[in-house]
Amino acid sequence: MSPTLKVAVIGHGEAGSLIAGGLQDAGLVVIGFDPATPANPTVPLTASVNEAVAGADIVLSLNSSTVAFRVAEQVAPMLKEGVIYADLNTGTPALKKKLAALFASGAFADVAIMRPVPGLGAKVPMGVSGTAARRFVDLLEPFALNLEFVSDVAGEAAARKLIRSVLAKGIAAVTIDYLWAAESLGLQEWAYEEVQREFDAMSAETAQRYLSGTVKHVKRRQIEMIDVNEMLNESGYLSTIVPAIELTYNRVIHSVKVPFSTPEK
Repeated sequence: MSPTLKVAVIGHGEAGSLIAGGLQDAGLVVIGFDPATPANPTVPLTASVNEAVAGADIVLSLNSSTVAFRVAEQVAPMLKEGVIYADLNTGTPALKKKLAALFASGAFADVAIMRPVPGLGAKVPMGVSGTAARRFVDLLEPFALNLEFVSDVAGEAAARKLIRSVLAKGIAAVTIDYLWAAESLGLQEWAYEEVQREFDAMSAETAQRYLSGTVKHVKRRQIEMIDVNEMLNESGYLSTIVPAIELTYNRVIHSVKVPFSTPEK
C-alpha cells in the first residue's frame, strides 16, 4: 500500500465531501477543488482545478451529470500519462462513453455509486467499468474500499446504477402514491403502519413470491387493480401508480414472461 498515492476530488457537495474525507481517513493524500468553496471542507482545497489535479494519481469527479462533460473536458488536457480520471456522477451509459472518449485508453473509469453515501462515506459500494477500471480497483482496494470490477467498457457500471434506480426509486414512488391514496380514504395512519409491517417482513423469498405469485394469479390481480383505481377515482384521488400496475399485469396476461418466476405448487 503506497501512502503517497494522491487523489484529487473535484466537487465537494454531500457525496464528494464524505468520500474525500473517508479516503483521507483511509490513509490517502487527498486534495479537493470546488468552485463554490464549501463551508466545512473535509480535505484541503485548492484555489483552482489545475492545482488540485497537479501530481494526482487519480482524479475523482463528483459533480452532476449536467456538468460532468464540461469538467472532464477541462481536466483531460491537464492529466499526465498514467493518471486515472474517474467519473462518479450519475449519468447514462451514453454520457460515460462520451467522457471516456476524452481520455487516452487506460485512463478513464466509470464509477457507479450503488448506495446512498451518508453513513457509508468512501466505503459505499461502487461498481467500476472502463479501460482504467481494473487499475482503479487494484489501486484503491488496499484502502478497504468496497469496489466491484464490472468490465472494461465505460457505461456498463452506469447501466447497473440506473437500472437499480428503477427498483429503489420505484419502491419509494409506490409507497408515496400508496400513502396519498390512503389519505384520500382517511386511512393514512393505518396504511403507514402496514408499510412498516410489510418492510419488516421482507426477505429474499419475498421477491420470488411476488414474481411467481403474479404468474399464477395475474388475472385476479389485474381485476383487483381496476377495482382499486375505481375506488380511488371515487375518492377524488388520481393515482399515477395503480394504472401502471394494471398495465404491467396486462402485459403478463398477454404472454410477456415474468423473469425468474417458478410455477407455484
